Amino acid sequence: MSAVAPLARPLSLLSRARDAATIGVTLTPPLYIVVALAIALAALVGAEAAWQLAGRAAFRHSVGLRVAAAGAALLSAAFAGVVACLHLAGRLGVDQLWFRAPAFYVAFTLLLLALVAWFRFAGRPLVRFGIPAAGLALVAVAALVVRGHGNSTPLTLLLPSLRRAAPELTWTTVEGQPGSIHDLKGKVVLVNFWATWCGPCRLEMPMLSAMQARYADRGLVVVYLSLEEREIVESFLRAHPLTGTTAWLGQAADYYQAGKFYPITYLFSRDGSVEKRWSGRPTEQWLAASIEAQL
Repeated sequence: MSAVAPLARPLSLLSRARDAATIGVTLTPPLYIVVALAIALAALVGAEAAWQLAGRAAFRHSVGLRVAAAGAALLSAAFAGVVACLHLAGRLGVDQLWFRAPAFYVAFTLLLLALVAWFRFAGRPLVRFGIPAAGLALVAVAALVVRGHGNSTPLTLLLPSLRRAAPELTWTTVEGQPGSIHDLKGKVVLVNFWATWCGPCRLEMPMLSAMQARYADRGLVVVYLSLEEREIVESFLRAHPLTGTTAWLGQAADYYQAGKFYPITYLFSRDGSVEKRWSGRPTEQWLAASIEAQL
């Protein structure tokens, strides 16, 4: 038996622990999100305390306490609702999308509790139902404005990939070699749709190139797919060389939304399923942890 065999399992466990620690760091929400959730929680606790005091106070004091309780519940709902919407809309980065971020579930729970408290505390029906309706209308208008903006994140990328099998995707490399996503089954594959004129692409691609260099010997393949003319791409690559496979898109299923948004990146596991997908530059820690989880 090899002398290093007894060390294999401890080293493997140590590596997994390191990866878990890295993923834990990337799941940590920004400080202002933590502050907003703390305010929402404090306001909700304050609302309940004010309501309990109102039940034991004299009438002239109880009215003010009931109004304060309702106002605090509304404040809690507002802070929790804003945090939840930021996660839902992908405004906090790809590593903080709602289905990846524990902070979203905390915010959603606080929002539900605050709304229950509001309906308990608010008096007149017009106020009780009118203010939440106005809030929903404001959210709907904001969503329409955001979705109408050309730089908004594609809706499909705001949803989990559910590890579906990779749809058809083919390409031709700059060397003229044909390739497809199915040819790379058994490898961890990261496919990036990019364009030379895309500012966010230029920010993300050096990091993807660094990941290819770091994890190439462990089975990572990064493929950069372009829809632009050969002369434009080759001129760009001379000035900005990339590590990985640069290619022109051949056939792509509608699933990939090729050419509709930039940048879009897909991470495929060794069994050929879509593990993750995102638009925009993620944090290096989150990207490294996502890749290492598949290696």
